[in-house]
Amino acid sequence: MHPNRRRNEALAATSTLELDGEQIEFQLRRSPRRRRAALSLCDRGLVLAVPSRMPLRAIERFLDASRPWLRRHLPRWREGACFPVDALGRPSELLWLGRSLAIDLLLAPGRPTVTPRDDRIELRCPLEADAESVRALLRAWLRSQALPWFAERVRLLAPLLQVREPPLRLTSARTLWGSCTPAGVIRLNWRLMQAPPALIDYVVVHELAHLRQPDHSAAFWSIVERTCPEHRARRHELRSWQRRLAAL
Repeated sequence: MHPNRRRNEALAATSTLELDGEQIEFQLRRSPRRRRAALSLCDRGLVLAVPSRMPLRAIERFLDASRPWLRRHLPRWREGACFPVDALGRPSELLWLGRSLAIDLLLAPGRPTVTPRDDRIELRCPLEADAESVRALLRAWLRSQALPWFAERVRLLAPLLQVREPPLRLTSARTLWGSCTPAGVIRLNWRLMQAPPALIDYVVVHELAHLRQPDHSAAFWSIVERTCPEHRARRHELRSWQRRLAAL
């Protein structure tokens, strides 16, 4: 577990911890008013609040000791964010670009397939398909759609920010929607394909702006605002979508 120490300690930093083989993303927040560490789950995901001077090793020990708490509470939190399911716990709807599409589940031999049909999604799965295999199929399909969609939005938006089209990669984090590396590689979360297109564009603009301004200074937000004047409203709306996007 390595909390991100590159940002100012007074701000929230994003990091990950490993729990039973899964990478769990969390927000690390330091506060001079806090006396002890505490974990919580909210619409923004997992949050670790600590005193501003708490050493890294003490944070790691606290996270290690918190594993039983996470095993109890994380599944319940995810269930609360889950979309509708059928009697066997298999998803019966899929978020696609901000719309809830009904899933037509066809159990039949052969290779699993996902086929969009207007306001529905047709899933052809093996007869023995359980809830997790259906979810895995939906995740794989969303991933396959994400990179072409993101690449097209970057192609259209990059000239507006006066930057070159950067290399794109996909990420699977549950609460971090995009990032820009020092080398100029932009990573975008495939789960954004569930969000309305305007929110996807906001994330793309945000990361493209980092190619010109690496921090979140006033200069950075000025660059964002010239291309996305509604960025404050979109950032707020994206937070309200967080649990729904992270559920799959």
